[in-house]
Amino acid sequence: MPNIPSAEDIFREALKFTPDLDVNTLHRKTFELMIQYRSEYYERRVDEVLAELDLPREVHQRVKGKLLKPIVVGDKEYSNFIEEVSRRVSQAFQPISGYLAELCAERELEKAGLVKDLHFTRRKERTDFIIYYPTVYSPIARHRVEVKNVSLRERAVRGLAFDGDSLFGFFNQLREFTESNIKVLEGQCAKTGGYCYIPPNTLSQIPYTTTRFRPNTQFGKDMAKFAKTGLIP
Repeated sequence: MPNIPSAEDIFREALKFTPDLDVNTLHRKTFELMIQYRSEYYERRVDEVLAELDLPREVHQRVKGKLLKPIVVGDKEYSNFIEEVSRRVSQAFQPISGYLAELCAERELEKAGLVKDLHFTRRKERTDFIIYYPTVYSPIARHRVEVKNVSLRERAVRGLAFDGDSLFGFFNQLREFTESNIKVLEGQCAKTGGYCYIPPNTLSQIPYTTTRFRPNTQFGKDMAKFAKTGLIP
């Protein structure tokens, strides 16, 4: 969030005047500072939005007070209306977002001629997709695929390390593809014979050399080849 101190900044501020705090008091102090900065951020943003409406000062203050008033929904207390809405929207749409990404990947498999529960399964054995050679009923080899959404994040790297042989996603944040992240993904895919499938536009902008990255538009074709040969060329 803009204009909000980092964890390191808050930590140093908590120690600034009382460097001899015990660990629990220190933690409580950092938490109090975090809440303070969060409240200031909400107040600042509400003021910025309401200022654009050119409301009379009295109306501005009344609306601001209502938006920033703590509320209780069910057994949960939120610091204000904005926090309650953002939390609920995030909790509601995050799983939907992941599910949509999986449906897109499944469509690519089906477009390539693969049949669910014959050539591939979904959400089995802690991974999103498993493609089988030659079929689910007589498997000689299999290839696990982890599907992630728009952000690479650490969980995508971890998911590939523990639950996948290939990674399929809609990663659109080029800054996440650092040289170190790419080296990790390249190494993991090389071990499993898999690839990291990402949007062509993102792939074209990566400034580092890659050998295990492919456009996600090639995903279905590659998995179909695996289902026929047990290998991804």
